[in-house]
Amino acid sequence: MATTPAQPTGHVIAGVDGSASARDAVDWAADEAALRGTTLELLHAWRPKAFERKDWYGELLADAGVELLRANAARARERHPGLTVVTEIVRGHAASVLVEASKRAGLLVLGHRGLGGVDGLHIGSVGLNVAAHAACPLLIARTAAGSSSGAGTPARPRGPVLVGLADASCAPALHAACDEAALRGLPVRAVHAWNLPLVPTMAGVPTPFVLPAETVEVDRKQSKGMVDDEAAALHAAYPDLEITADILIGEAGWVLIDASEQASLTVLATHRRPGRLGFALGPVTHALVAHARSAVLLVPVG
Repeated sequence: MATTPAQPTGHVIAGVDGSASARDAVDWAADEAALRGTTLELLHAWRPKAFERKDWYGELLADAGVELLRANAARARERHPGLTVVTEIVRGHAASVLVEASKRAGLLVLGHRGLGGVDGLHIGSVGLNVAAHAACPLLIARTAAGSSSGAGTPARPRGPVLVGLADASCAPALHAACDEAALRGLPVRAVHAWNLPLVPTMAGVPTPFVLPAETVEVDRKQSKGMVDDEAAALHAAYPDLEITADILIGEAGWVLIDASEQASLTVLATHRRPGRLGFALGPVTHALVAHARSAVLLVPVG
């Protein structure tokens, strides 16, 4: 009796939907698989809409998906000769298919905008859904505007690997950033955004109450102590890496978006919050996924 070949696990999976952004994802995913010495799987999900449920139309969609995967597999093999590339086509909702695939992947890669992308919206609903529920690290691929290193090959920036540091719970992201930097031969820059402690309000109206300077200084020193402790732990774990840790004043989302301008990759711990429809992204994660200037690697925490 014929058996179905076992699917690979712990490898790199890229979602493919035919968009230009997905082609960037294939390029990024091929690079990541080559760096890691692992298999690249290209995954396409298809599902006809309710008013399109005809057998002939379903066959047309499936055939188009197979051709799409074939073309992108050829692209990946041309980019990295010798890379093992496998393809998978699944009937189902794209977000559900990708979240399920994340359970057997070491890294999932998506483009920052799908076929349904709208100008001004930098991440699609599928990407947001997957970011909120993926079981493995998720890389949102981006290509620097106007940059290329050959026909259809996006140039890779050589800036540091940037990682957001809110508190000690971000340790998995810090270690992921160091691992990524070691693979690429790049330095790591950890950034903690510090702002003045919140001033009490009454019914949403600011009061004339002003925090004592001593309170502000205590909060600042606590933040600095946390950053110094995390940086020391990283230096001990990765003695050969160049690691810097900065405290910048401002709202975390905007601070990291600005810092991502010079980064080759931005790494962030994904603190997901329970919502009515499952988990939801926190505001900083949502801001970076939507507006970061570099590719973003989301590392699940908890």
